[in-house]
Amino acid sequence: MGKSKSLYLSNAVYSDCLQDYQNHLRTLGYVCHTQKSRVFIVLEFLEWLTAQDLNEITQVQPVHLKNYSEYLKNRPSRSKAGVLSSCSMRHHLHSLRLFFALLQQKHIIIKNPMSVLVFNFRQQQRQQKAVLTISEAMTLYRYTETLQERAFLSLCYGCGLRSMELSALNMEDLKLKENYIVIVRGKGNKRRIIPINQRIRSDIEHYLDHERILYQKDSNQTAVLLNSTGERMRKYTFVSILNKIIERTGNTAIINKGIRPHHLRHSIATHLLEQGVSVEQVRRFLGHSLLETTEQYTRVSQKQLKELL
Repeated sequence: MGKSKSLYLSNAVYSDCLQDYQNHLRTLGYVCHTQKSRVFIVLEFLEWLTAQDLNEITQVQPVHLKNYSEYLKNRPSRSKAGVLSSCSMRHHLHSLRLFFALLQQKHIIIKNPMSVLVFNFRQQQRQQKAVLTISEAMTLYRYTETLQERAFLSLCYGCGLRSMELSALNMEDLKLKENYIVIVRGKGNKRRIIPINQRIRSDIEHYLDHERILYQKDSNQTAVLLNSTGERMRKYTFVSILNKIIERTGNTAIINKGIRPHHLRHSIATHLLEQGVSVEQVRRFLGHSLLETTEQYTRVSQKQLKELL
């Protein structure tokens, strides 16, 4: 997607910033439609700044962004009758967050005016994904009673596996000496490599050495996780295992979240992003085709927000 007349800005600095943003989106791997959408969102914002006689990006303060959000609330939608929906508002403001993060990364601005802002929308349409805190995830580990339960957590949370990937995992897919596991056929039949740390490796090895052999009734069974009859473990068994661990904790906060195995995947994705791992790295870790899919996990923790304030 090259420059076009529709992206013209009279302010040369703003024009350069917009071009940098466009290149950044392309480098990150966003699909063409998303690149175009986000560039035009930032273009509109830069035009609004110019109309407000704010001709230097370093002049932009949180109050200006608050004013811009009020402008967006009343701005007519260009695709349908009425004003922008809450979903469109979130899309606009998320694009600006990415834009200002890039400016800070390139040292064009020292402080990011978006970083201290929380925007409240009238409509809370989509329910937030249930996500554990890091402390709650560690609590689950403390309440495991078997080596199989601990291996299950390390594969589902520590490796971010989907239930279908966990069920399909075979002994030959474990490359423990090399510290990785192979997902031969993930969602969309995609193959990926997942690096593992020493703790995850230890959890898997202890299960294989001391408990899997107790479940195995057929020497030809290749599945890593086996049920009580020696067969390949399925999704409903994963739910049962997790429910038992959660009940043991007696932790009301965890119990009320209604955590299921796929929420462990959401949790590790959120924790990695909070700890500064790039969205692209998390995308590869989870096996997402699109960067946009991974972005749903992006959030700023309360601790980080307090540090920014």
